[in-house]
Amino acid sequence: MKNRDKMENAYAAAHIRALTLLEDLHETVEDMPAPGNEEFPIDWGHVGSLNHLCEQLAELKKHFASDED
Repeated sequence: MKNRDKMENAYAAAHIRALTLLEDLHETVEDMPAPGNEEFPIDWGHVGSLNHLCEQLAELKKHFASDED
């Protein structure tokens, strides 16, 4: 197998893994308590966790946006 083929295969595997992780993260966020849900009320810990996640996602987005320049 040529080096180019190995690189393409490694990239394809990483691409699939990234999409899977994003899907898992999306499901995790969807499963978080929603505002107004009396059965699972939100608290400040939820707010902090979600804001922390948003900061990390913004940093990732910034990193990958700079790679496109």
